[in-house]
Amino acid sequence: VLDAGADAHVSMQNLWKELGAIQNTIFKVLDNEANLAGIEVITGEVSLAGRDVYINGALLQQSDADKILIATGSYPIIPKIKGIDLKGVYNPHTLQSLKEVPKDLLIIGGGVIAAEYAYIFSQFGSNVTVVCRSAFLRDKPERLIYCARKEMPDVSVREYTLVEELKSAEGSDSSGFAVSAVLKSGKNREEIPCDAVIVASGLRPRSDNLKGIALDDNGAVIVDDRFRTNVDGVYAAGDITGKVFLTPYARMQGIAAAKSILGEPVPKIPEYIPQSVKLFYEHTFCNMSSGSSEGEKAGETMREFSLPAPAGPGSIWSVSERYTGSSSIRVDAKSGTVKGIHLSSPSSGTVGAYMAYLMEKSLNVKDFGSFLEVHPSTDGLYMLVKYGDTLLTKETK
Repeated sequence: VLDAGADAHVSMQNLWKELGAIQNTIFKVLDNEANLAGIEVITGEVSLAGRDVYINGALLQQSDADKILIATGSYPIIPKIKGIDLKGVYNPHTLQSLKEVPKDLLIIGGGVIAAEYAYIFSQFGSNVTVVCRSAFLRDKPERLIYCARKEMPDVSVREYTLVEELKSAEGSDSSGFAVSAVLKSGKNREEIPCDAVIVASGLRPRSDNLKGIALDDNGAVIVDDRFRTNVDGVYAAGDITGKVFLTPYARMQGIAAAKSILGEPVPKIPEYIPQSVKLFYEHTFCNMSSGSSEGEKAGETMREFSLPAPAGPGSIWSVSERYTGSSSIRVDAKSGTVKGIHLSSPSSGTVGAYMAYLMEKSLNVKDFGSFLEVHPSTDGLYMLVKYGDTLLTKETK
């Protein structure tokens, strides 16, 4: 996706072309699997009124189905800001219409998606400003936030700042437009120019086309422990339920809902859900929020242990910079049960997923006494678990 020449740069149009080809390959595989399974796919704008299914406004003849599963997913939250619909303002669903790497980019939002966009475009050469109405990566582990900020040294992050208005103005970029943003922080206001704006303010359930289905205040479909809605024979799973906006979680909900529809036992959805922020390193965490006191509320005495992540594949060349990542665990000091993990290192997502599974099974620090690791590795969690066992054992003597 690089344009060759003395002034080599990222070509957004080539990038979208390559990405489109990859997506089309995946779509073909999914379509083929659906065909082999005997699934009929009907495309169009779908709406639901009770048990009546409409396609492009027309009642579907087969809408007398025994069971209906709502899996409409989610879509980007678009904040109510004057000028949010201007040319040059994008969201994750419209970003592929961005034709060039913007020189100056403003990102609205302070969560995982905003952080990943900020990192990507700063690597592309954009001057990136992130505007957050609260804290950047709010509720994420403190060491994760530190590592994320360290990997984006040229990104300007404006916390506790509101975008009051977006204005259109003539710009010097080849697309012929620019946007300026009016920012407010406390009593201070300022207007900053930019070539593009990306809205990354999170997701909300896609429930606009549902009638007669009970929704909560956030627009999520309300379901019981068997994924049943208030309408007999209608079920819902995935992002539409508003639980956790993650593909693996939605997939697991879909499987559980299918078993419920078939009258089979419904598997328990895990409480320990691994998540990751993908920047230079992967920053994976599970059940570790900044300033969390969940353990104390449950009558547990929590201890947290942290170490730099070990140098290994993908981080060995960062030793001279003294930045090989970070690892943390939260442990109940009384029982030795591991309650939370954080790992910032290459490929930490894989490690985090297995650790979350083990925590779901009540992983104890003593369980890793005979654990044998692969060397070299960037996983610092197993060392922390062993260290936690040693330290807690000494304290109880």
